[in-house]
Amino acid sequence: MSDELQGSSSRHQSADPDFATRAENSIISVQGLRLDAVTAPNIWGDVKSQPATINIKIYLREAFKSAATADALDNSTVHYGELAKRIRKASSQSPGSKYPLEDIIESAVGTTENISLNILEVVAELVLPKSSTYGRALSISESRVFGDKSGTAAVRDHVKFQGLRLMVLVGVNAYERSGKQPVVLDVLIGLDNPIGGSIATMEQIFPLERFLADEIEKTAFETLESLAEHVYALLRGKLEAMPLARADVVQLLFEKPAAIAFADAAVVQIRRRLTPG
Repeated sequence: MSDELQGSSSRHQSADPDFATRAENSIISVQGLRLDAVTAPNIWGDVKSQPATINIKIYLREAFKSAATADALDNSTVHYGELAKRIRKASSQSPGSKYPLEDIIESAVGTTENISLNILEVVAELVLPKSSTYGRALSISESRVFGDKSGTAAVRDHVKFQGLRLMVLVGVNAYERSGKQPVVLDVLIGLDNPIGGSIATMEQIFPLERFLADEIEKTAFETLESLAEHVYALLRGKLEAMPLARADVVQLLFEKPAAIAFADAAVVQIRRRLTPG
């Protein structure tokens, strides 16, 4: 090992959470909790009830030491069974004009007393398989960070288009120019304002999946890099014209499953800010 690679841990400031050595947290999660029905646009743009799942993650302000020491649930942690019950109840009581993220997060946090005790952040993801035409699902996520113990939260939302499978003419090799090949696309749109349960905002953003699919399948770039920047420019133009969805971040991940014989996929990913900062 060369000298420049030795003893570099003090200088190593990774952006990858698995390598972020300074991060310390305790997290309670419920994954894939099925909800009875959620009102959201389907692939034709009709706002109707559809099945959905919720993923929720609660970051604790301090480690759950007293619960671990006593081997018993207390206020240092979150009872995930009760959390799941509260979430399902909240989603069933949400009015039809809203998606249930607001009520779900409120139920997860509970009272202001719980925030002051040990909840630092709540992240909830609502997954809507029936809203996606080309992929696994569309999802809406919200993060609420409680910087102090007053109950006031900083809020961010994002929308994901997950696993869009498209047929695209892309590649530098002669055989790749002879026909289209599968490309899988993940899209993340970060919003600097919470959606706030707005069906109208969903009706603006969700059709972007079909728009992107139609535009991408018309292209004939040689490289994924060129395709990625082209798609970003198209998406940016659409987002900047939307009055309700104030987007400030776009992330695109392109996979070519057939590109390398002994690899699952070749991948190109970009993350761009729409606004300075």
